[in-house]
Amino acid sequence: MRLAVERLRVKRGGRTILADFALEVKAGEIVGLVGKNGCGKTTLLSAIAGVLAPSDGRITVDGASVWGARSERQRARRSLGYVPETADPPGFLLGTELWSLCAASRGANPPSEALRAALGLDELREIAIERMSLGQRRRACLGAALVGPPPLLVLDEPDNGLDAKRLDAIVTLLKEHADNDGATVMASHDAALLEQLGARIVTMNVVT
Repeated sequence: MRLAVERLRVKRGGRTILADFALEVKAGEIVGLVGKNGCGKTTLLSAIAGVLAPSDGRITVDGASVWGARSERQRARRSLGYVPETADPPGFLLGTELWSLCAASRGANPPSEALRAALGLDELREIAIERMSLGQRRRACLGAALVGPPPLLVLDEPDNGLDAKRLDAIVTLLKEHADNDGATVMASHDAALLEQLGARIVTMNVVT
């Protein structure tokens, strides 16, 4: 099992966003999270990525706990690539610096020629994140997430700000990742994109 979420409970601002939530994602699987705003899609992905601490429950990536002891936590987080909803890594970093940092953290090579071509990364190499448009930041973050690539991709609205050419590239990249036993869990409002990916749909509901 690439990803296992068990009995997850997350609170934000005193409000319970997720309560006893469970999810499993197998190798080779793409899971699409859908639901109304406020149902917890971004909260869930943030907890999986190690950004937002849950108040209870367990999240494991390839058996290693995202919120466990330090060595286990490092192994889990190095096994995933994350694109947050806001696509906002440190703004002072150049594109090439962002990808090099991610590659070093995973013991991987910088983005391959094929990945650079698919996402148009070469034109972003010497541009600071803070000077990039939304679509450019999204492409830069996708490039960082896919360096390696890691076994699990955690993507929050990865299609935001992308044109049709780059959307086609994302479909190809994620399908190739699945064909190589990678897994993806992603939130998207684009039903057509999720259908193209052959994603298993998980509908999330607002906690009442």
